[in-house]
Amino acid sequence: MAKTLEELEHNACLYWPSHLIEVVAETNLVPILLKTQDTFLSILKASDKEPYAWLNTLKHSSTLSPNLFLKHLMILTDVGSERLQRISKDFDKIFPQKQMSFIWKGQAYVHHFAKQRSSWTNKTLFVDKSLLFKEVELNSDMIDVVMLLLWAGNALHHQHIPQEIIERCVIGSLLGQSEALEKFVKQRYIFVSKITGGSTANDLGHACEAYTRNFLTTQLGKKVELQGHSLENISHNDKDLTSFDIVLKHKESQLAFAIEISFQVTTNSVIERKAALAQPRQKLLHQYGHKVIYVIDESGNFQ
Repeated sequence: MAKTLEELEHNACLYWPSHLIEVVAETNLVPILLKTQDTFLSILKASDKEPYAWLNTLKHSSTLSPNLFLKHLMILTDVGSERLQRISKDFDKIFPQKQMSFIWKGQAYVHHFAKQRSSWTNKTLFVDKSLLFKEVELNSDMIDVVMLLLWAGNALHHQHIPQEIIERCVIGSLLGQSEALEKFVKQRYIFVSKITGGSTANDLGHACEAYTRNFLTTQLGKKVELQGHSLENISHNDKDLTSFDIVLKHKESQLAFAIEISFQVTTNSVIERKAALAQPRQKLLHQYGHKVIYVIDESGNFQ
């Protein structure tokens, strides 16, 4: 058992395990998008020879699936499933010739949309949260949507294409401009992280609590029972009982374990608050024969 921070850091799993990331992905996409951002960028940077170069680059990627590549583009362009469904519904009006002409580096190109087309939904495009870890082959609908998101901003004869699509789908024009492309993607994800940060931390917190609770109750079985979020007599102000993330009590000894979970994605203020309360809580719990346990991850807490 680790006795010092150095021993703990050496033996611990410092980053979220993949199985827990998959659980989190069910409720929030930001962690997995940020984890694969560099791979996504590298594919775009290597796809600057011609407008379809991304197909071959993506095909040879072992770390980024086609549906996750598409999800990155949907997030970066802010074109979600509702908008794609509407475009799919109005497809014949928007693209009466079943094709999209666009210009890149002074040369005109034409993308011919698939003759057989399904409704562009999260499920048919395999970008639903529950499907992002599913191994899928790139299909014609996914190719059509990728080409739309990459090149609609460069479209010719675009009088029927919604203006917001033209304004948002400009990533293709940045291919071949490595610095500009990276700046666009990084800045866009800063924006995405800001608008989802609060819910992300909340979702991650619930996932981590659920994982910890299930792990302990499974391993300890009938020896322990959940006690809500507080313990009798444990209070710092003689008014309200002190709240903990998880409370377990051993049925025979009546010894309780108050568990606090603190991880890097939370704000610094949360980490600092829990750190400041650590010693007073330990002292108070020890007075009644109870123990306190911390589940933490690396940099924010170790610092």
